Amino acid sequence: MTMLSQDLARERMPVTVPDELAARVRALRRARRDARTRASRVRRVLLAPTASGEAYAHVPEPRHRDH
Repeated sequence: MTMLSQDLARERMPVTVPDELAARVRALRRARRDARTRASRVRRVLLAPTASGEAYAHVPEPRHRDH
């Protein structure tokens, strides 16, 4: 036996909730894939050999501490 309040609660739920959820999941997956692609490209650029013969494109300078 269902109560009147249960029937009203069911009617208020929009039918598009699964569609919205699916769209959000697709957007999150796309964002994650794009982030991985960007990270891969950055890594490739930073590790690429340069024309001057250095092993890496970016060589960090040693930090000197003054005490």
